[in-house]
Amino acid sequence: VMRMYDIIHKKRNGGELSCEEIEFFVKCYTDGSIPDYQAAAFCMAVYFRGMTAKETSALTLAMAESGDQIDLSG
Repeated sequence: VMRMYDIIHKKRNGGELSCEEIEFFVKCYTDGSIPDYQAAAFCMAVYFRGMTAKETSALTLAMAESGDQIDLSG
């Protein structure tokens, strides 16, 4: 079971988050199950520790997939 506290703690201590952990954060924040103060703590940990290219990519994709998508291929 993933907990937001553990994800924040891992990032705060300099760990690299997995795609699953980042997807968990985005999903739970957008559905309202993570309070704003935990999202703020996550953002603060990211601000001070930074993100790898892999983490940044995972966060970007998770955010893009969290909302409605329009197919513009045609």
